[in-house]
Amino acid sequence: MITVRIGGSEFPLDDVLDDPGRYARQLERAKTTQGFAECGCTTARPRPKLVIRRHRKIFLLARWPEQAHHHGGSCPFHRQAQANGGTADSLDAFRMRDGRHDMRLDVTLVASTHTPTKTVQRTPTGQSSKPQRRSAGLLSFLEYAWEQAGLNVWPGSGSRGWSACWSQLTSELADGRINGKPATDLLHVMERWEPARKADILAAFDAWQARLTSTASCNPRGILIGELESHGASQYGGKLALRQNSQRYFMSADIYARLQASFGGALAAIDKPDQRCIIVMLIEKSRSGYLTVVDIAAMLANRQFLPCDSSHEVAMADYLVAHGRAFRKPLRHIGRAPVHPDFVLTDVNPEVVIEVLGLSGNPEYDARMAAKRQHYRQHGIPCIEWDALETPIDGLDLSKGGQTQ
Repeated sequence: MITVRIGGSEFPLDDVLDDPGRYARQLERAKTTQGFAECGCTTARPRPKLVIRRHRKIFLLARWPEQAHHHGGSCPFHRQAQANGGTADSLDAFRMRDGRHDMRLDVTLVASTHTPTKTVQRTPTGQSSKPQRRSAGLLSFLEYAWEQAGLNVWPGSGSRGWSACWSQLTSELADGRINGKPATDLLHVMERWEPARKADILAAFDAWQARLTSTASCNPRGILIGELESHGASQYGGKLALRQNSQRYFMSADIYARLQASFGGALAAIDKPDQRCIIVMLIEKSRSGYLTVVDIAAMLANRQFLPCDSSHEVAMADYLVAHGRAFRKPLRHIGRAPVHPDFVLTDVNPEVVIEVLGLSGNPEYDARMAAKRQHYRQHGIPCIEWDALETPIDGLDLSKGGQTQ
C-alpha cells in the first residue's frame, strides 16, 4: 500500500485521492505550513514531493514539476522523464510547455452562428512549407488525460472509485490549455454525486454550463468527461445520461449512429458490474437550452476504471488486481512506441509485458502479434501471452515472466 505524508501523519494514498474532502483540514494545514505533501511510493530519500492544490472548498494532490520520474513505477504520480523539446515534440498534439499540458484537439470550440461550422476543424490547404502542429480527436484526448492523471496505473493494492478519477484528472489538467484556451474554462470532469456536497457540485456544473450560453455571433462549446449510465433513441436522434447527475444530453441521429458503430465495445459495459464506460463529449447549448452533443468518444474500463480495449482485457485487468499485481496499461494516443503491449507488470525486474490474444486466426492480427514477438525477443523483453479464446484465465501462470520485487 502506498501512503502519503501530510504534515506529520501518514495516510493511504488511494483514500486521499478517492475522498479528498475527508482530508481537507490536514491538506490545508500542510499547504500553509509546509507547502507540499510527500509520497511514500519509494524508499528513496528525500521522498518525492506532491503539490497541494486548492479546488473550490477542498484540496487535491498533484505532481510536483520535474519530479514525476522519481515516483515508484506503480505510483499514479509516476511518469518517465521526458526528453527535451525539439522539432518533433513541438508538433505533437500533446506536449508540455512550462510544466503545463498544451493540447491541440481536432474540434471547433466556438461555432459561428452566421456560417455553418464543422465539428472537426481542418488545417487549411496552402502553399506554406512550414510544418503544421498535429491535432487529436476526443478519444486520444481522453486516453492522454487518463494516462497523465495516472489512471492507467494500478499500484497492486487498494481501491479506486470515480472520485479518484475526478480528483486526479482535475488536479492534473487544471493549469493546462486546450487549443490555446485555459482548460479550466472548457473542461468539466463530472464529480461523484454526494448529497452532503450537493450545493457545491451543482454550482460547479452550473458555472460550466453558463459558459456555453450563445451570443448573437457564436455558440461556445465545452468538453465534459463522465461515466455513462444509459443511452437510447430520442425523437430527433439519441440521448444519454451520466451516473453523476440526472442531466440528459441529446445528439443528432448521425452522431448517435456513429457512437454506436465506433464505440460499441465500450457501450456494452453498461449494466455490467465489472465494467465501466467513460464518455468524453464536446457540447453546446441549443437555443432552447438543451445540452447538445456535437462530438463524442467512449472508452471501456474495468471496475477500478483501468482502461481496456476489450472484454478480454477487462478479465486480465481484474485477474491482475485480484492477484495483487502492480501494472500499467499503455495507451495509444500518440503511437510513437514501436509496439504497444496490452499490460506491463511493474512489480518485477525487468518489467514483463502481457499480451491478451483475442483474435487468433485473423491473418492481419496474427501478423501484428508475430511482429510484437520478434520485437520482444530482439530487445530481451519478457512476455506472457494469454489466449483468451483457448485458455481459462485461472490457468495463467504469472510467475514465468520474472521475479516479484
